[in-house]
Amino acid sequence: MNKNTGKDIEKIIRFCVVIFIILSCFCTLIYRVLDLSYFSRVCYLSSLEKARNISKKNPAKRGNILDCHGEILATSVEETVIGVDPYIADITKDRNKIVVLADILNIPFETVLEKFSKKKIISKDKISKLRWVPICSVDEMELLHAVERLQIRGVYGICKHLRMYPLGNTCAHITGFVNHDGEAICGVEKYMDFYLRGQDGFVVSERDGRKRELVQCRTHNIPTVDGLDVMLTIDSKVQQMVVDELKHISETLHPECASIIVSDAATGELLAIGNYPTYDPNNYGKYSFNDMRNRAISDTYEPGSTFKIVSSSLALEDGLVSDETIFDCTQRTVTSRGVVVKLPLDPSPFDKLSYVDVIRRSSNRGVAFMALMLGEQRMYDGARAFGYGARTGYGFDSESPGIFYPPNKWDAMTITRLPMGHCIAVTPIQTNYAMTVFANGGLLLAPQLFKSVNDGQENLLKFEPKIRRRVLSKATADHVKNILNNPNYGKLKYDIAYCGKTGTTQKIINGKYSHKRHISSFSGFFSANNPKIVITVVVNDAKVKSGIAWGRVAAWPSFKTLAEKIYRYLDL
Repeated sequence: MNKNTGKDIEKIIRFCVVIFIILSCFCTLIYRVLDLSYFSRVCYLSSLEKARNISKKNPAKRGNILDCHGEILATSVEETVIGVDPYIADITKDRNKIVVLADILNIPFETVLEKFSKKKIISKDKISKLRWVPICSVDEMELLHAVERLQIRGVYGICKHLRMYPLGNTCAHITGFVNHDGEAICGVEKYMDFYLRGQDGFVVSERDGRKRELVQCRTHNIPTVDGLDVMLTIDSKVQQMVVDELKHISETLHPECASIIVSDAATGELLAIGNYPTYDPNNYGKYSFNDMRNRAISDTYEPGSTFKIVSSSLALEDGLVSDETIFDCTQRTVTSRGVVVKLPLDPSPFDKLSYVDVIRRSSNRGVAFMALMLGEQRMYDGARAFGYGARTGYGFDSESPGIFYPPNKWDAMTITRLPMGHCIAVTPIQTNYAMTVFANGGLLLAPQLFKSVNDGQENLLKFEPKIRRRVLSKATADHVKNILNNPNYGKLKYDIAYCGKTGTTQKIINGKYSHKRHISSFSGFFSANNPKIVITVVVNDAKVKSGIAWGRVAAWPSFKTLAEKIYRYLDL
């Protein structure tokens, strides 16, 4: 082969290589065009849409919870949180800016640097990426603008509404709280969430390559609708009196727990509900579930002597007794269901007592005789009519119906123990509204906590008082009220005439009644001639020097204190 032939072959090879490269590039280009326009068109369009389209939610401001005078019990304030996306941030490049950021926010540089470096979180054996790590919240917009001027990659601010409770723990068991995720957990916040939460708005639009919104390309712009305000029947001044008294009870009697309810005698409106222990809804994470429980609604106890007004009033209503009826309280046994059973002991031995003295001197045997006269079914039906064994209609906070078995589950002794407040478990709110029957002429009212729902200018929804049923005739209710007038517990200031009944019951410990641990209570109203306010105090396991926490020792003093304060406050 000569030299010219070899050169020709080399030229042919080079030509073929060049042609192959050109054809390869051309084929690649054709394939790419076909891939973009046909094979992967849908996938690329979807990615493009995701990159260009933006959907931004604008959270609505939650409505306020107000007391009956318009004082704010719960409100929302706007808060700006500055945070960082650690996957976008460049610590090496922006280190000097991060130093300035720490100085502006008055946070140690090491702390800020830690936020920038926190990319993952481990929870329940699952590793998740953190695309937003909050650094701190700022109240002044100037600080936010100063941070924005630094132009640190991945650092930006988010505006959100923070729920605040100005009165702290004063109304905690009433308002409930909203957690950090904006979820209503309990109380009015949860029950009225439909009205309070409002409607979030959102914007659907497009953005350019620099992630700036193209306003002209907006397809949806739904405005936010702020939540409505809910006005309660609660009077924050009366509520504060109750909280102060519960604090006094906790410091002097050291009980396991205690509850106080204050309501309007004529309408059933709740002016105050307080419990010990309590919590601060602004810092709910520091408290246990037991502290958050609304014990006045959910906890049950044996009412003791406060229940005696049930059997005594029913016997009078049915015409079985009169003021002159005499009961032999020296009698020790009776026959029930064909069985001889022992009658309960009285706090102190009594001889023969009239109907009036049985109530005023709180005779266990006297009310047992009345229950026997009524019979099991009438006793049961009458107590149910007073609201025992059923929810009062408070509506939420896991209200308990109590424990009250029908007569077919009674034994021979139940008819003699029930009228003295044993063999039944009730809630403080049931006791309160049973006492209200005597304050308003024989009517059982439903608890009313809500006054109205409004938009800040006019009422959109108004709540009216509700009568559940008539329990007693007005004549019977007024007659028993007169018997309860000015009981022998003590006098109130300002010559306030009041009616009421104490209760003392032994706690059941390990299946047996304890002689050392008691539940003390007092339920009453004032004034006697023109009832305005009903107050119920229940103190669980008070520690008193006398050894026995009688209702007149542990609960009555709190009724006295609150009655005198409320009397002056309402200028009655």
